[in-house]
Amino acid sequence: MRFIILALLICVQPAFADMNKAVIVTQNKYAQFAQTSQALVLATQTNCTAPSVMPAYHAAFDAWVEASIVLFGPLDEIGGLLSLGFWPDKKGFTAKTLRKLIAAQDIPTLEADNFAQVSIAGKGFFALDHLLGDATFNDYGSDSYTCKLVQAIAADLAHNAQIMDAKWQDEFARTIATAGQPDNALFLSPDEVAQAYLTTLAGALEYIETQRLARPLGSFEKQRPKRAEAWRTTRPLRNIEHALSAAHDLATALGDGQISLTQEAFVNALDFMPRITDKDFTQIADTSNRFQAESLQTLVSVIHEAVEVELGAHLGVTIGFNALDGD
Repeated sequence: MRFIILALLICVQPAFADMNKAVIVTQNKYAQFAQTSQALVLATQTNCTAPSVMPAYHAAFDAWVEASIVLFGPLDEIGGLLSLGFWPDKKGFTAKTLRKLIAAQDIPTLEADNFAQVSIAGKGFFALDHLLGDATFNDYGSDSYTCKLVQAIAADLAHNAQIMDAKWQDEFARTIATAGQPDNALFLSPDEVAQAYLTTLAGALEYIETQRLARPLGSFEKQRPKRAEAWRTTRPLRNIEHALSAAHDLATALGDGQISLTQEAFVNALDFMPRITDKDFTQIADTSNRFQAESLQTLVSVIHEAVEVELGAHLGVTIGFNALDGD
């Protein structure tokens, strides 16, 4: 089925060939997320304690950060971005929800159908960030309720990952391939697919600037290291690196060798990242660490501008509504 869909993409107008490559990149990212999330489930079933689960958690989180560069399509069907990652959590709802669940010790709540109704603050990767990385949660035994909660969260993540992967490999890829055809109500023209990809890519870069970097940076007078993404499991810079790498993959697919300025901007940022010494932003108050983070923010801003201008011109579209707008 996948090869039939790709053949449809290849047969349409040459300007749409970029979408063929972009779809393949997207399919690969979501397939990797499905595989690693299933491995996370197996890890929690084998030994659900925090140290044992951590490697599989990191692998699945890496894959999700990369897949989530593309926010349109099947993700909407499972409740959007927050259903897998409730962040920013400005009022501490995740910790409150987890404490409430653990205090109740209600086993039926953890059954798949019931757990689907649990608040998004008690599910997804940031719930695991708390349970595996926060000392108030992570010292749990293999026979504890918290252990079973970790297993339920992993199973819920894997379930959603499988849904999205299946849709991208078949139904939604066909929707993209048939853009502009009379029976396609979602994409009225191939240009709308190009716009969707450009918009999600620009949105991912803006998210790095305004959330993943700006939040922990705070102000010069008052830094906010605990506003960094997944800081409890030391993932702030790791998430940025995977997001930039995936954004680079997608831009390369969309650019088809015609976006030299954008490529240079990506290389500059990715080459700079190993120089950053404060990997989790806990020492962001240090002047040199802050300078490094601000320098990365500037480099990402340059990529963002290049994507909107150069890649947008190559695709012949401008950005539209961003799924992250209003967050």
